[in-house]
Amino acid sequence: MEGYDDILAPRRQGLDISFALQKKEDLPEYKYVHHQLPKQFKEEVLKSQRLRHTIDQVSSESGRSKEELMEEAKQIVEEMGHAFTMKNIRVLGYLFPKVYRRLYDHIYINREGIDKLHNCMKETPVILLPSHRSYIDFLLMSYIMYHYDLPMPYIAAGADFMAMKFVGTILRKAGAFFMRRSFGSDQLYWSIFTEYVQGMIISGQSPIEFFLEGTRSRTGKFLPPKLGLLRVVVEPFLNGKLWDVNLVPVSMSYDRTLEELLYSREMLGIPKPKESTSGLIKARSILNDNYGNITVHFGEPISLRKLSTGRLDRSIHNLKPRFIFSLSDEEQEFVRDMAYTTQLQQIKYMVVSPWILCASLIMQKTQQGTSFDELCKDAEWLKGVVVSLGAHVYWPTGRSVQSIIKSALQVHHPIARVTKQKQVVLSLPSNPLGNTEATTQMRSKAEVMEDATIYLALASYRNQLIPPIIQAAVVATAFGGFGKTSRDDLFSNYQFLVKLLSFEFTFHPATTKEDFRIMLRKFETNFIVTGSDAAIEITQQGRSTMSFLAQVLQPFLLGYWFVCHYLMNVPDVMEPLTRARLGKDIQSVVAGCIADGDLFEYDLLSLNLLGNAINAVVEFRGLNRVRSTIPSITPNNGNGTHKEVLGLDQKEVGRIAARIGEFVQLPVKLLSRPLMIEKARQTAKL
Repeated sequence: MEGYDDILAPRRQGLDISFALQKKEDLPEYKYVHHQLPKQFKEEVLKSQRLRHTIDQVSSESGRSKEELMEEAKQIVEEMGHAFTMKNIRVLGYLFPKVYRRLYDHIYINREGIDKLHNCMKETPVILLPSHRSYIDFLLMSYIMYHYDLPMPYIAAGADFMAMKFVGTILRKAGAFFMRRSFGSDQLYWSIFTEYVQGMIISGQSPIEFFLEGTRSRTGKFLPPKLGLLRVVVEPFLNGKLWDVNLVPVSMSYDRTLEELLYSREMLGIPKPKESTSGLIKARSILNDNYGNITVHFGEPISLRKLSTGRLDRSIHNLKPRFIFSLSDEEQEFVRDMAYTTQLQQIKYMVVSPWILCASLIMQKTQQGTSFDELCKDAEWLKGVVVSLGAHVYWPTGRSVQSIIKSALQVHHPIARVTKQKQVVLSLPSNPLGNTEATTQMRSKAEVMEDATIYLALASYRNQLIPPIIQAAVVATAFGGFGKTSRDDLFSNYQFLVKLLSFEFTFHPATTKEDFRIMLRKFETNFIVTGSDAAIEITQQGRSTMSFLAQVLQPFLLGYWFVCHYLMNVPDVMEPLTRARLGKDIQSVVAGCIADGDLFEYDLLSLNLLGNAINAVVEFRGLNRVRSTIPSITPNNGNGTHKEVLGLDQKEVGRIAARIGEFVQLPVKLLSRPLMIEKARQTAKL
C-alpha cells in the first residue's frame, strides 16, 4: 500500500530476539515531562487535594471515618494502577511477532501519521484514541509504538481483565490501568480515577490510550462515543494546568476479526464467555487460520487549544480551586463536539477491504444467490462507487479481480465459499452442502437461530462499509423510492432518517444541514442526480448507485418498522414493557416469521438492532419512560426495586411506522396476518 509500512515484513526476516532487545534511546519526549515510578505516582494520588477533599465530603455525608475511607482509597489505587516495566515489554516484543506472523499476512501503518505523532509527542501530552473492534487492539498499539521507537502508552482497560490470572498481570506490566465498567455516583472512586488519569496526562511520561466507544463494537458499526473519559482528559486543559493536549484518532481496520462468530452469538443474546486465561488458552486454535491484513491509520492530531479557540473562556475557572471542577454547559457541548469530530476522523480513514465489498453484495442477494463471476463483476463496480464517495478501499495491485475475490473468500471460509458450480453460498449449519433450494424450506426456530450466526457475521462486514458512506446512503433513501422530488422534501426526509438512525450510525449533531448540502453536491458532481430546488432527479447513470445505497439501509429500516408493527399489535393485558424483555420478545417473533417463510432478513434477529430501534421509538415518543416499582422476589428486600418500564402510545407508534414505511419495502405476508405475540413470548421465556 502506497504510504504505508508493513511492520511484519522485517519480522519475517530478522530475529525476534534482536527486535525484543533493541536499544530504546532518543525516544520523543514531552518537553515538560515529569518522570515517576508507578509506586511514586500512586503515593501522589493518595496525597492529592482532590482526594482529601472528597474523603472529607464523603465522611461528612455518610458518617464513615476518614481512616476507613483512606484505606478504601489505597485499595482502589492498587486495583487501578499500572505496573509498567520495560522488561515485560521486551518479553512481549519477542512473543508477539511470532503470533502476528501466524495470524496475519500484513500489518500496514501509515508512515506520515507516525511522523506527525512523533513530532506531536515532544510538544504536548498525547491521547491515543483507537477504534475498537477486537481484543487485539489493546496490545497491537503497544507493538506499533515499540516498532517505531515511540513511548509505550498507558492503556485504559476494563476491570474484568483483572480476573484473568497471568494475563491481567501481563497487561498491568505492559502499562494497562484498570477501570470499573460502571462507577456512577461513587464519589471516592470518581475522585481517584480522575486524579490518576489526569496525573498521567500532566506528567507527560507516555501517551494515554483509551477507546472512545468504551467497548468493542460487535456489529462492525461504530458505537456512540462515550464522553466520561474525555471530560476527565479535557479538565486539566480547561483549568490551566496544561497549555494544550492533542487527541490522535486511530483507525484500525481488520480483514477478518478474530471474534466474528462470537460477536454474532452475543448479538443473538447468547452471553459472551467470561474473560479467563483458560479461555484464552482454549482459543489457541485460531493460530491455525489466516486472518488477512490489518491496516492502522494514525490521523491528524486534534489540538484542544485550536479546537476551543473562540469557543471557550477558560478564565471562568481562575478563581476556583483546581481540584473542585465542573464543566459549564458550553464546555459540555465542546466535549460532545470533540467526541463526534474525533469519531468521524476515525471513520474517514477506515479501510474497505475486497471482502467488505463482497459481504455487502452477498447480503443484498441472500435469497436469489450469486455466482462467483457475478460477484467479481459487481465488486469491481462497487469499488468504483465507494471510492467516488470518499471511502478508502484496499485493492491489491497487479492481480486480477478473480484472484482478489478468491483470496477474500478463502480468508472468510467460515462464512462463505464457492461451490463446484461456481456459486457463492453461505456456510450455513442447516445447509452444509450449499443447496440453494434449501433456503426457502420451512425450518424450526432453533435452525433459524443457528443459521443466524453466519448471517450476522456476514452483516458485520457489510456494516463496516456503511459508516464511510452513510451520508450518501441516507440521501439515496430519502428519495423514498421515487426518482424525483423537491430539495425541501428531500431534506425533510433526510432529517427524519438521520434522527431515526442516530442510535445506529454516527451523525454530527451540529452539521446536519451542511452534511446534506455537501452530499447532494457530490452526487451532482458525479452526475448521479441533477436538477434544481424545485425538482431533483436521479439520472439514468445514477440509478444503480442510488439503488444499492438505498438497499444498504433497508434491513435497519425494516427492523425499526417491525418493532413498531409489534408494538401496534401488543395486547393490553401484557405485563409492563422493559427494554431488555421487549427486545427478546420481538426477536422471538422475528425468528418465528423467518421459520415460517414470512420474513427473510436475518438482521432483524440482532438484539443490537432491535435495541436501537426501541431507543428510536422512545426518542420519537412512541414509548415513554416510566419509573415503576417491580415487586421483589428476594426475601428481606423491602417492597421491590425501582426499574424503568416503558409506557406505550400505540397511536404515535402507528405514525412512526407509517413514516418509516415511506422508505422501505414492507413484507406483504406480515401485513396480511396477525403476529403470534403470545406464543412467541412463551418461547422467549424458555
